[in-house]
Amino acid sequence: MKKTLLAILMVISCSAFATAGDKPLPPPEALSEETVFLTEKISANYDTLVIMDFSAEGAEYSNVDDEEKTVITNMMPMLMNNIADSLTAELKTKNIFKKIVRNKDSEGRTIILEGRFSEFNAGSRALKFFVGFGAGKAYLKFKGRFIDGATGKELALFEDRETGYRGSVGLESYKDLFPHQAKGIGENLARFLITLY
Repeated sequence: MKKTLLAILMVISCSAFATAGDKPLPPPEALSEETVFLTEKISANYDTLVIMDFSAEGAEYSNVDDEEKTVITNMMPMLMNNIADSLTAELKTKNIFKKIVRNKDSEGRTIILEGRFSEFNAGSRALKFFVGFGAGKAYLKFKGRFIDGATGKELALFEDRETGYRGSVGLESYKDLFPHQAKGIGENLARFLITLY
């Protein structure tokens, strides 16, 4: 009985060490917050990327009145296109993924990008002008995940804030900045994926 129990304990401890050896890949450091669950490169298991449009459900609107909120809502299709187009263009230049599709199911070994805007901050021209040093800049805050298309298992989580395109020093309005910042989101997501590919 003791020998049997000892043998069982040895098997359990060995299997625990075997699974503990499957360490997640290091985060790419392309976005401010990243959690990676992948234990091997994306290219080992996936050949297709599905890009789902970002949602704005539950997003916070900072420095935005009702009229500006309507303008932002009307910008959403353009923001989605800019994210998807810049992400696709960056990945294609590096020959990452055999197939990239948008908002639809796809055959093959699929990884899916799901994201949402968590904050639209229209910034403050007065703060930019009088304070400077990055005060009052407009930005888009977003979060999301990559999941396995077959199982829905989370492969990576991310969160970031895009403040690019002279948002910290120029006096452009959010109407000028948000489309360029959406493009920057796509480029940052591409860097994230390229590192993990």
